[in-house]
Amino acid sequence: MIVKLPHKVKKLERGFFTAASYPEFREKSEALLKQGVISKEYLAKARIERYIIGPIFNFDFFYSPIEEEGEKLELLGIDWRFETSLDGHVRLPAEQQKTLNDAQRIPEYVVVGHNAATLRESSLADVFEIAEKYVKATQRHFPPGIIGPFTLQTAVDKDLQFWVYDVSPRIGGGTNVHMSVGHPYGNSLWRRPMSTGRRSAMEIRRGVDTGRLGELVT
Repeated sequence: MIVKLPHKVKKLERGFFTAASYPEFREKSEALLKQGVISKEYLAKARIERYIIGPIFNFDFFYSPIEEEGEKLELLGIDWRFETSLDGHVRLPAEQQKTLNDAQRIPEYVVVGHNAATLRESSLADVFEIAEKYVKATQRHFPPGIIGPFTLQTAVDKDLQFWVYDVSPRIGGGTNVHMSVGHPYGNSLWRRPMSTGRRSAMEIRRGVDTGRLGELVT
């Protein structure tokens, strides 16, 4: 499992840790409490989730309620992230990981950067199906629903099944990697560099020009 809670000092970051049993949960949480990484207050409210063994992909989508000719749902790009000190841990052999001291042996999950990625084409249909369900759910529970950019944060298991563990109903942090060159998928769709910011600006311009700006704001 993975235990999710805020970092005690770095308020916007993560104090996440993994555990395979309750004794391990107690051992790691007590160690992180002593190190000042997490607090008892946050630990009491922590969320425990199944840990999916597989790569992490952030899917950067855009939903246009005013699109009439093409699809309303667009996949602009995909990114994945670098986390400290997790990414340093996974580069160490298992035997060397065991030699780390108490302050080093439990990795932290602080996001420090992102990189662009692509997905095998046969899996794109699965990702669109998930995104379409998300859009419909937002329209049903929070009308008028999601408008513009959103990011699905997923893990992919060995059977190529996608598990959504978080959603950013906004411009995702990983879209920074596309600011100057655009998203790979958005570029192909629009036949020009298309970052999330440019796509949002274009949507607002289209709303103004067609008299439908009211459908893009709440």
